[in-house]
Amino acid sequence: MSCRITLLFSDGQELETLVTDAEIARFDHDSAHQWLGHEFEEAGCVPSNPMGKLLAADKIITLAKSRTRAVFESDSPWVRNYLAATAAALGRPVVSINLVDHTLGF
Repeated sequence: MSCRITLLFSDGQELETLVTDAEIARFDHDSAHQWLGHEFEEAGCVPSNPMGKLLAADKIITLAKSRTRAVFESDSPWVRNYLAATAAALGRPVVSINLVDHTLGF
């Protein structure tokens, strides 16, 4: 199942990307969470709630916030992996990542 992911940036601009079945298939649920967790740590991201469990939504949103819109527009291998891991971790056909409100929508 492909996934359409939309990122809403702080300047109000949106970026919509289709993640293909083949890209998503590179990750299973667990490896997607592992990839997101590893990248979260590598980027020096800090959990929003230091007392609680780090949720997939926190990893996805905070990791995206650690990059600029230009990074996501570049369609680099990192971006394709981020989008594929996000799609595999969430298992939804449509995902909205709102970096303004720090929310995910399905």
